[in-house]
Amino acid sequence: QPKDLAILKLLAQCAERDQRWDVASDILKDHPHGPAVHLPLLAARCPHKDLAQAWSPWTAEQFREALPDAAGSAAVVAAVCAGEHQQAAQLGVDGLYALFQAGNWSVAQARELLDPLEALPLQDMQVRDIANILACAAHVGFVQIFLALTGESEEADTVGYEQLVTPLAQTLKNIVTHQALPFPISMAEVSLMEAKCFAQRNPEAAIGVLQRILNTSDLPPQVQQTSEQLLFDLQSPPAPESPVEGRSRMRLAGGNLPACYKRLSKNSVLTNQLIRGPTFQLEDSRSYVALGDALAWARVNIFSPLNTGCKIQPI
Repeated sequence: QPKDLAILKLLAQCAERDQRWDVASDILKDHPHGPAVHLPLLAARCPHKDLAQAWSPWTAEQFREALPDAAGSAAVVAAVCAGEHQQAAQLGVDGLYALFQAGNWSVAQARELLDPLEALPLQDMQVRDIANILACAAHVGFVQIFLALTGESEEADTVGYEQLVTPLAQTLKNIVTHQALPFPISMAEVSLMEAKCFAQRNPEAAIGVLQRILNTSDLPPQVQQTSEQLLFDLQSPPAPESPVEGRSRMRLAGGNLPACYKRLSKNSVLTNQLIRGPTFQLEDSRSYVALGDALAWARVNIFSPLNTGCKIQPI
């Protein structure tokens, strides 16, 4: 039976957090890109180099020597493993920007470039590199959700995705706007994708997003035309279909129940609403999200919604 790649990465991440390097390597061996990507990256992070040689025999110097002849995702992996972190960030971001600009790309193609970038120590890097990587990660995760909710992918588990549409879109917009990044996708296009996610499941929300788009100046002509047509369709009879439930193999027990007394309850940083069910504490020890939202978020974006560069670990 095919392994769930997102779960494999999360489990390996948890084993690494607990310094169980051998367990992490065993998990990543089941990943299709384990030998070529994830095991060398794990070996580069492992402080026990004698142990790491069992997963990836290459040294940092060997990766550095191979770097000039490497291309694409292999070059990003080589740069990370060689300790050339700024070069790895530049190569990966340039590759992702080119992919986004060309259009007609798949999430799998983007993940090949993004996976090695996720192994970089972002907290020790320049702000510009951090922002570019976080923006790319947010966009790839947002597109993954968009494809799942609009029926353009066959992803099995989509429960929690609808609740992440606006937070993930807003995360991307905040990073791009605050850091003035030359992102190849306009934020109007991101908003249009947000509306399309809601069109069948929450038409009122979709209409609100579309009206905000059309009130924006200097819209790209294609975005304006598509937004006007979608708004017309949503406001015309027959009424849109009833909301569609996400697909999942499981639901969290007690996910709709209050987590505690109201005076002790917490608001989610994703929705700014009271959390029902189990909570998950983020890295600042002051911010919380619902555990179900944290699990859904981690499936599409490994980085925390606080945009600190820390990874989210809800398992």
